[in-house]
Amino acid sequence: MADKKKEIQEEQEQTKYTEAELIEQIAELQTALEKSNTELAEHKTKANQYLSTASYYKNEAESAKKDYERFKERNKNIEEEAKTKAIEDVVKKLLPILDNFDQAIAHVEDGIMKGFAMIHSSLVACLAEFGVVEVETQGRLDPELHNCISTEASDDDSLDETIANVYQKGYKFAASNKVIRPATVSVYKK
Repeated sequence: MADKKKEIQEEQEQTKYTEAELIEQIAELQTALEKSNTELAEHKTKANQYLSTASYYKNEAESAKKDYERFKERNKNIEEEAKTKAIEDVVKKLLPILDNFDQAIAHVEDGIMKGFAMIHSSLVACLAEFGVVEVETQGRLDPELHNCISTEASDDDSLDETIANVYQKGYKFAASNKVIRPATVSVYKK
């Protein structure tokens, strides 16, 4: 047992530090802690800078994506408008030919009229493939669809402002109702 006591005393003596040694070790630990805190603060600053930069580039990427979507939509609309305008230009050039067929059919003999009617039907079918249809000319005058060039007297109240005669057919795009050429008409007036 005496040996055991002696061992414990020796151990305690070996682990005893002087007050100066303890103060020196605490000072070293405080310096190391301050250095670690400084390095940690620097790393936090750099991390915040990286996060800020990443956030900036993320916002820029999102903005670019939105710009691209708007660009695509705008170009799609421009493309559709250009296509519609091209078809409209071609149709405007075909309409006088169609008008001449309409007049010829009304004033020709039966044998020749069948040939004209076939050509006329082919032209109308061709226009229909491009989405072009004839403007309706039955019923009331619609200034968006009809161009009134004269009036005809009528005592019937129910006929007031209704179409009396069609002088030239009008045409429009069926899908958008965009008028290519209004129908030229006369209307009844009381």
